Formats: sequence, structure tokens, C-alpha cells
Amino acid sequence: MGSPVRRWPAALALVLLLAGCGESVDRTLPPPVWQTPSPTAPAPLSPKEAKGRYLAIVAPYNTALEALEEALKAGKPWRTCRDLARTVAVTSATHAEQLRTTVWPAAVQAPVTALLKENDVALRHWKLAAEATSAEALMREIRAAAAHDGGEQANKVRATLGLPVYQES
Repeated sequence: MGSPVRRWPAALALVLLLAGCGESVDRTLPPPVWQTPSPTAPAPLSPKEAKGRYLAIVAPYNTALEALEEALKAGKPWRTCRDLARTVAVTSATHAEQLRTTVWPAAVQAPVTALLKENDVALRHWKLAAEATSAEALMREIRAAAAHDGGEQANKVRATLGLPVYQES
């Protein structure tokens, strides 16, 4: 065993360390918080990208709407028209979501917001048309949806993007 003289400095160091006289530690600070980097927002589309994106988004809706209009003009049975109205409702909901989630150039944001506001009103009627239980209910909801077709707002979006006014085929 070692001599008492050699153990004394080691024992003193241990006592001082345990008593808090050793290295100073600030116990008032909270433990460090690991921060994850904040996700960066995607950049707005370029004007050229925005044109293509807008046309791609609205094409299925426009196609479904034209099919319904043709069926109505041709006097197709109301149940057939109801099925086409259901397709319009689905494509309207899809294109609204895509319009909302796209990061548009600054100049296009306000017209797109106005278009979406009008589309939301029309969409409620398209959904009711899709569930109509009579020809009268179907036509009532189609007329209500058509009153909020967003044509004026869509043309503002198109003009802002440098696209021609929409022409039905």
C-alpha cells in the first residue's frame, strides 16, 4: 500500500472536485437544443414555367367541362350528365389543389387567389350536381356552378401569364 503522504494529495483533489471546487460548471444554462435547419421555401416558377404549369393544371378540368357541355347540348340522359358533372367536380377539386400548392410568380398570385375563391364556390355546386337525384336538381346545381365558373378570373391569370384568352373547342 502507499504511504499516507502519497494518498493525501489524491484524496484532497477528490474531495475538492466532489465539493464543487474543481472545474466551474454553470448549472443554470439549459442543455443545448439541437436545431434542425428550417426547410427552404421553393422558389416561384419562372414566367415560362408558370405558363406551362397553369395550362397543364387546368387542361383536365377544361376537358371534363367541355364533355359535360357537349352532353347537355346533345340531350344526353340526366344520369349520364350527372356522371360527367362528377368528373367535373373531381377535376375541379384536383386543379384547385394544384393551383394552391404551386408557387406562382408574384404577379400571378393575386389573380390565382381570386380564381380559387370563385372555384371554391363552384366546387360546392359541382359536388351537389354529382349527387343529384333528379334532372331538375342536376340542372339547378350546374347553373349555380356555372354562375361561378371563374372565367373572368381565369382570363386575368392567363393575361398575367401572357396567354391568350381561353377559347372553348
